[in-house]
Amino acid sequence: FRSLGDYYRGCQHYVMRYYNGEVQDCMNPDCKTSSVHRHKTARSCPCVAIKNDDRRVVNKFHFKCEPCTELERSSRGYR
Repeated sequence: FRSLGDYYRGCQHYVMRYYNGEVQDCMNPDCKTSSVHRHKTARSCPCVAIKNDDRRVVNKFHFKCEPCTELERSSRGYR
């Protein structure tokens, strides 16, 4: 899946805003959702359905994201 979001350099977090609906095949034979999955006909295989986001940065900020800022404020005793 392709997600678009913001990157906060202050805490190095990526905050997803939305998915744009594009789906990409990882081409991994050990992934259940891949078109090249090696156990297509098996009833139960040990493979996991790997869901990796193709992350695209829309905005890059030089400060911390809101949850990290709130956590820092609460640890200092501010409200």
